[in-house]
Amino acid sequence: MSFSASIAHAGVLEPGRKSFSPRQQEVLDVVERVFLREGIRAVRMAKLADEAQCSRSTLYELAASKEDLLLLVLDRMMRRTVQRAGDAIREAPGPVDQVRAMLTSGALGFSALGPNFLDAIRGYPPARLLFDRWIAVGRDALERMIDEAVRAREFRPVNAAVVAEGMFAVVMRFTDPEFARSTRVSASDGLAQLVDVLLDGLRPRS
Repeated sequence: MSFSASIAHAGVLEPGRKSFSPRQQEVLDVVERVFLREGIRAVRMAKLADEAQCSRSTLYELAASKEDLLLLVLDRMMRRTVQRAGDAIREAPGPVDQVRAMLTSGALGFSALGPNFLDAIRGYPPARLLFDRWIAVGRDALERMIDEAVRAREFRPVNAAVVAEGMFAVVMRFTDPEFARSTRVSASDGLAQLVDVLLDGLRPRS
């Protein structure tokens, strides 16, 4: 199954399957920016309505609460992230470059979530569940890519499931805002080096 097909069959929560009018998309764009900037704990529906220049009833047509708005926003963001990763993978010339594209594009997408938004996800179990399901989509796709690289003899024989799990754990840790602050290294500056190290370790041994 291709990366794009795996997204289509991901089984994520219902918000991602809902269609929105252009105006509703604009409102959700504003809500997304507010959540990225402030999280959700101190944000009220009235504030979101003011920022989006809409009525509160418009927001309630989208979702019953700010927590449910978080699910909508998160699902849209993750779909954009995996779509960008899919585009990068399709442009990659071979199996190893596809793995590199997957790790790099996905990691940069995760790093863009920011500390306030990540705290909001962690603090609301349905959002954490949705986030974890999207992570599983990417991890499963990465596992298949590693298997393809092994079959092409560009990677040495490895357990693709274990390697994919480990790669995702390392990349997710690297893109955590707290880690970036503690190491004084930005995700964009250090990511290429990290991916090179991970891929070099999978090259066939002479």
